[in-house]
Amino acid sequence: MGWKTPKIEYVNGYKIVEVEGPSFKVYDGDRQLGDDFPYPGEAAAYATSLPKRDHPRS
Repeated sequence: MGWKTPKIEYVNGYKIVEVEGPSFKVYDGDRQLGDDFPYPGEAAAYATSLPKRDHPRS
């Protein structure tokens, strides 16, 4: 089993990270928001429903 670099996307200023499973997590900085999502569209919809952030946190 090889090491996989997580895919990262920003939606509405929040970071969406794909992890093993695959599942998708929404982060505000280092803090995970919500549950793990099975599809990227669900994670993006959740991030869009949150208050907009001006700049993504690292």
